[in-house]
Amino acid sequence: MARTRIRELVVVHDAACAPCSGIARELPGCVTVRVRARSCHEPRLAEIYPNLPAAVAGCRAPAVGVLRTDGQVRWWTGMRGIVGLAPVLRPGALPVAARLLREAASVRR
Repeated sequence: MARTRIRELVVVHDAACAPCSGIARELPGCVTVRVRARSCHEPRLAEIYPNLPAAVAGCRAPAVGVLRTDGQVRWWTGMRGIVGLAPVLRPGALPVAARLLREAASVRR
């Protein structure tokens, strides 16, 4: 069975929220692939990513989308995002990535 590779990560966050925007700012240093930051306030976000969870599009939760080389996007919300990040984390970056996700997930919306 062929292994599907990760092309890039898509981070959907609320730029007005400091912990959420911290993910977009600091996550690129933790991973080995490109990170594309998108605002949850972007009008066409659900159109661009049709399988985006409603909570993310409604700015109620940050999310990490794993864009695979076959074009599919798998979304991970809140702390579950660490599962999506695991294959592309730099050595020693797990604590920083976990902190970023924990801080963003703990914000009351």
